[in-house]
Amino acid sequence: MLYLSRKTNLFIHEALINQLQSQEVIMLLVSQNTIMKKHLNFLLATAACIFFMSSCASLTGFEEGRALGEDNSELTVSGNFTRVPDLFEDEVITEIDTIDSSISFPNLEFTYKRGITDKLDVGVRVSTNLNASTFVKYQVVGDGSSSFALSPGIEAGTVLGLAYNVGIPIYATYYPAEAVAINVTPRFMYQFITGDESSGVAYLGGNFGVLFGKKNKFGFDVGYYNVGIDGGSESLLTFGIGGKFRFGDYGTSSKGNKRSRR
Repeated sequence: MLYLSRKTNLFIHEALINQLQSQEVIMLLVSQNTIMKKHLNFLLATAACIFFMSSCASLTGFEEGRALGEDNSELTVSGNFTRVPDLFEDEVITEIDTIDSSISFPNLEFTYKRGITDKLDVGVRVSTNLNASTFVKYQVVGDGSSSFALSPGIEAGTVLGLAYNVGIPIYATYYPAEAVAINVTPRFMYQFITGDESSGVAYLGGNFGVLFGKKNKFGFDVGYYNVGIDGGSESLLTFGIGGKFRFGDYGTSSKGNKRSRR
């Protein structure tokens, strides 16, 4: 009986060790599964953040203070790089410090604009962020040849009908020379997701850029915006390079051309 008791004790001891090892394996698998879920949640939040943040009508600043002039048109093509905050940082994976909480992504933007009158321009924008918008601006200071021009505007856009935004930019440009344009564009924009208008995002900031050329222009643009959401705020940065290609009679309106042909 003593032999059987020892053998039984040994069997029980080994069984307990196996059980403990099995529990450790289960705990390890559960821990790894939890980490994987956290990473997956972060990736999903990142994708949502990119989709949500990049749905702004436009945060670029290649627009000038001067109006095009009646019947003139212009095409702008720009490559932009945007760095946005992870607005889900407080809710997702706060324990994992090795993952960067900011998101950076490039995009291409195409803008077509036409002069309706000598002071009024109307345009549309589309980008590779599945983003489409329209805008109008009206020149209130200066004319087509003044060294300083100012045009307030309004813009509205959507991304696939899932998110909407409305912005109020003020386009100000100083021309130290006819072939140089220095742009400053303060802007306020409000964005919301369809069906959840109460939890919108407010953007307050602006852009600075320089363009070189007369009829066709090339240059760069940088932007900084304070993004306010749920009582907090984060920083959004943009950088882009682009070109503007004008169609029509440079420096004159269609009315002026009609007068000159008489």
